[in-house]
Amino acid sequence: MRLDVRVPAWATHLISDHTDMHRRPQRLNAERVPRFTLHLPDDVRFEYAFLDADGRVRADPERGATGRNPWYAEVTEVRGPAYAPDPLADPPAPAVPWPVTRHRVASRAFGEARRFVVASPPEVHGPLPVVVLHDGVAYQRLARSADLMAELVRRGRACPAHLVFVEPAERRREYAWDERHVRFVHDEVRPLVAEHHRTGSGWWAMGASLGGLAAATLALHAPDDWSGVIAQGGAFLGSPELRRHHGVEDSWLADRLESGAGAHLRWVLEVGTLDWLLAVNRRVRDALDAFGADLRYRERPVGHNWGGWRDALPEVLLAALDPRAEGGCARRLSAVSAVGAVPR
Repeated sequence: MRLDVRVPAWATHLISDHTDMHRRPQRLNAERVPRFTLHLPDDVRFEYAFLDADGRVRADPERGATGRNPWYAEVTEVRGPAYAPDPLADPPAPAVPWPVTRHRVASRAFGEARRFVVASPPEVHGPLPVVVLHDGVAYQRLARSADLMAELVRRGRACPAHLVFVEPAERRREYAWDERHVRFVHDEVRPLVAEHHRTGSGWWAMGASLGGLAAATLALHAPDDWSGVIAQGGAFLGSPELRRHHGVEDSWLADRLESGAGAHLRWVLEVGTLDWLLAVNRRVRDALDAFGADLRYRERPVGHNWGGWRDALPEVLLAALDPRAEGGCARRLSAVSAVGAVPR
């Protein structure tokens, strides 16, 4: 598709999926270049905005603030004519919402009180798998993960599971190889969830961007305690010694996987072809393939943003919680579909 953009007189820079948004802004001068054209795939989902002289992010005034990006107050979203989000990316409200349990823990790992939320099916029959979602507020509110799971279970397409939403206080620090976060999840969150909810042996670590790195770090720290990792646009660059994710080529995760670590885990990875992390995600894919890991990998014509991840969320959850997989829940789901809820 062809995207024609007029440069506002006040715009000093363009930020977009091509520039990793504000991290590599492209300088503009409306007097010299009053408009420009981008050629994008027909099935693209693309986000862009402008910076003004004060450094404020502002949407394209001709198209408006059409995107929903929690990192930027104003952004313009463009969808190609062939773009097709998953039909359940905006799930219907369930007839019976999944109950939410709020937990508060005096965290010894962080030395302060921390909270997390668990969403579970209305009725639980037997132990269920658990998905620990990093950036829990975004997955809970923006992506509406609990409503999505309720619909997938109602249709008999996914195994019922407990969704555990954790949220950091200092995201960049805690999600990048922070031993405190590892101890918090393993020593504090997991035991509390197991104590108050009927859990089985299936535990998944999940996240987007740095949350994907945190998920992979948890699984490699104690690989016998986790079933697999789900990462959307995983920020897999950098290392504990070099705590940077931009302008570097090192990848602690890829190095570990290339040595055979994590090969027995299940991996669900998806990344955008406009994502600045595409190359390192491909390296991670190749490392897992080399050791024959159970891997579901997909590239989509999107950037590094929550809109794209939300639109692919049904697919990645189904890849992890497929009732037809080995050890799946096909029998339990047949009962669920028959009565519309999980029997106790």
